[in-house]
Amino acid sequence: MVSNFRLTLGRLAALACTSVIAVTGCGGGDDESGSPKPTAAKPTAGAGLIPVAQACGGLFDAAIAKEAREPNGPSKVYPVKTEGTDQVAKVLEDESARRSTPEDLCTLTDKADGKELLAITVAWTPHSPPSGRSVHYTTTVGPEDAGRLLVTCDIGSGGEKGSAERSLEFAMRDYFTISDHSHAKLLIASAKQITSTLDCREDPQYPDAKVVAPPPKRGLR
Repeated sequence: MVSNFRLTLGRLAALACTSVIAVTGCGGGDDESGSPKPTAAKPTAGAGLIPVAQACGGLFDAAIAKEAREPNGPSKVYPVKTEGTDQVAKVLEDESARRSTPEDLCTLTDKADGKELLAITVAWTPHSPPSGRSVHYTTTVGPEDAGRLLVTCDIGSGGEKGSAERSLEFAMRDYFTISDHSHAKLLIASAKQITSTLDCREDPQYPDAKVVAPPPKRGLR
């Protein structure tokens, strides 16, 4: 009698598990490795709208954030999900990735899936900074090409494949229309994060943003 009762309970448990497996699963909801099963990821970060001052992982200082808000810019932005600095650096380290495909470092929109406000990318390039320099900033015109920074970063070793001098190109799109000085600051700060992670054979000599792109005069940018 006891044996029949336990068997009945076992069958009931199996039926219950079968009926709810599509909703919750059985055994804790994870696979055998203990990792949650992947879910569809949205193209934007889960933080939602954040203050401009927190944009791009803290690269925006108070002055840049103030410029972005004026005259009619948003006080909050939506960060589109991108790979972290370490992951981008890892991709760049791969010889097969040394091509012109840009990697996203920071993208901001006015709302989820909204219009782009700013984007910073990095890619290997065959171009090099002018002779004698390891870093070169170029002022460009228009929001779709708001500034470029060439940085020499050789991560190869002597005699090995990939040991030729390499350069990274950091580029920006800016629909805030912040000043060229702010473009230089953001690109230099982004480049420092990447090159320090890549462990370039020789440390790039970054210029002061004030030298390559002087701050705008009051009322102008």
